[in-house]
Amino acid sequence: MAKRVLFFVILGLAVALQPSCRKGVPAPITILPPDQVYYSDESRLTETAEMVVRNDAEWERTWGEITGLATDPPAQNFRTTMLLVVNGGRLNPGDRVQIDRLEHRGQELVVLYRIIEDCGTLRSDVFPVQVVRTERENRPVRFEVQRVRAPHCR
Repeated sequence: MAKRVLFFVILGLAVALQPSCRKGVPAPITILPPDQVYYSDESRLTETAEMVVRNDAEWERTWGEITGLATDPPAQNFRTTMLLVVNGGRLNPGDRVQIDRLEHRGQELVVLYRIIEDCGTLRSDVFPVQVVRTERENRPVRFEVQRVRAPHCR
């Protein structure tokens, strides 16, 4: 029995470690670190939104939608960078949005973010928004959201 188990373990390792020469194998995922530009629980946007900003005009318009143009938008170099914006919509105090990572998947840039729901003890409205900067790319951008409960809420 032990020899049979050992055989299957070795066979499984051989298959797993064998380099793949097949076509259609997905390209490796490259993870990019996001650089936070802005975060607030008081966005003027009341609906969930996901945006890519690649120039000054878009940034000024987006900044105005987020803040009401109370201040000038932080300066950006759109020749080398772009901005990714996620707005959580109407949530409860303690809830937040968080861009966790950016991945190159094939020809796409995928933005993985979470809406983290707090325990919900307060009833009021917040509108969390996060803006991150990353290297400028012209590839398509896709957003993937996951709704999760805050770890301290059991």
